[in-house]
Amino acid sequence: MLALLLAAAGARSQTPPRLALPIDCQPGNTCFVQNYVDHDPSSTWRDYACGARSYDGHDGTDFRVPSMAAVRAGVAVLAAADGVVAGVRDGMKDVSIRETGKEAVKDRECGNGLVLRHADGWETQYCHLAQGSVSVRRGQTVRAGERLGRVGLSGLTEFPHLHLTVRHNGKAVDPFAPSPSAGACSSDATLWDDTAAAALVYRRRVMLNHGFSERVLSMAEVENQQPGEATPTSQSPALIAYVRMIGLEAGDTAHIVLRAPVGTVIAEKLLPALERAQAQTLTLIGRKRPGASWPAGTYRAEYQVTNAGQTVFSQQFSMPMGPVRPGP
Repeated sequence: MLALLLAAAGARSQTPPRLALPIDCQPGNTCFVQNYVDHDPSSTWRDYACGARSYDGHDGTDFRVPSMAAVRAGVAVLAAADGVVAGVRDGMKDVSIRETGKEAVKDRECGNGLVLRHADGWETQYCHLAQGSVSVRRGQTVRAGERLGRVGLSGLTEFPHLHLTVRHNGKAVDPFAPSPSAGACSSDATLWDDTAAAALVYRRRVMLNHGFSERVLSMAEVENQQPGEATPTSQSPALIAYVRMIGLEAGDTAHIVLRAPVGTVIAEKLLPALERAQAQTLTLIGRKRPGASWPAGTYRAEYQVTNAGQTVFSQQFSMPMGPVRPGP
């Protein structure tokens, strides 16, 4: 009887934690998974669904927010499970390594962040938090869902996101597939609780940003754009529609069309098929103002991705254009 009780207790002690969503957002709407854990031991990479949404050696899950505007507004990082704070760092600036270089964050790649220690050798690490936002201290006990800080751009990163690493006895574990079968492209097992698992369905292609501008925007400008900046008016010299995608795959062909209020095509672009998967892409299309002003009405952009002759992604977006305002 004693042996049975000890065996039962041992089995219970090995039960992994059930993880809640570690970020205060709506996956697929106000935040997106950019990268998953790399399951390929070679120099190439593969996520748990056999997609390319990872990179070589990546040991965590990246929860990306659409732009720095979200960082400025504040997106909370939350404890994924009950635990004790094992370590904390704060004070690093929110700046892309495109500006500073990797050497500037050597041995501090996580940026501002912390580690939570859970029962039975489990731990979660939270990286790239905003400077000055870490709200817990070492040794503090926290509950699942408790605020830990805010999403930022600190450490070894080029885009604002939360990097979450789950470890058991020091080894990284994919919360989407903690015990993957060899060659499997999905997993019935998960460390996520029911609410998080339902929200974190695998999305193959995602439109991260879209909109209209009066000038051509770079990737960095889309990332850092202030609300309302470069918004077209009837007097703008040009009208540009832009789309930033994550997760496009090899063989994908993007087609974008810009239509006038009456429905006529005023600009169109068909891109060549991708030779390999892309972490992110920026597509722009537009034209110069045809006369003294842009006709009033609703302008519409249509973006479509095909692969092997099949439509795999399609989305439209629009913008109303008011009439020319009379002078004083």
